[in-house]
Amino acid sequence: MLWDNRAEWSFSAYDIVRTNVYAAAGGMTLNIAGRQESKGVELAGSIRPIEPLRLWGNIAYVDARYADYDFVGGSFSGNTPPNVPRIVANAGASWRFFTPWPVEVGITGRHVGDRYNSDANTVTMNAYTVGDVYAFVDIPKTVFNAVDQARVTFRVRNFTDKRYAIWGDPFYPDQILLGAPRTYEISAAFKW
Repeated sequence: MLWDNRAEWSFSAYDIVRTNVYAAAGGMTLNIAGRQESKGVELAGSIRPIEPLRLWGNIAYVDARYADYDFVGGSFSGNTPPNVPRIVANAGASWRFFTPWPVEVGITGRHVGDRYNSDANTVTMNAYTVGDVYAFVDIPKTVFNAVDQARVTFRVRNFTDKRYAIWGDPFYPDQILLGAPRTYEISAAFKW
């Protein structure tokens, strides 16, 4: 925390080694990868330059690789596990109106880098960037006496209606799951 608690940041670094990892071989069969290594860093920050405005973002880089992954007929040692992007980034901005029923409007964006859909790393699912917009209103306790806090939110997810692959099935490497199209959502949350 810094700047009179109006800004914050964090940094993470990691080096993870997993041994004897199950890996999809296709057609509902599994192989065992001797080792999977993941090294990465993440930087995140948030700032409120003026009271109603908040800006935030984070970016992560990961280098994930199979090591000691040999099987009858070949090797995937050195390949990236499926569905693991090197880069993931998120950013957002919001503006809060300090009215009797506080209202906040905002926009968020996320970027996910290229990923492979199988251990063989033969098919790449392209990177994508999507955005959401939202507005919510906080309803004071005086409206609902039994409720400490209530919030009603309206959100438009993937507001540009981008078509993208969100996930690939390693058991069936010729199949992918598409991300949701433009979606409208309204929700209410209550805290007692």
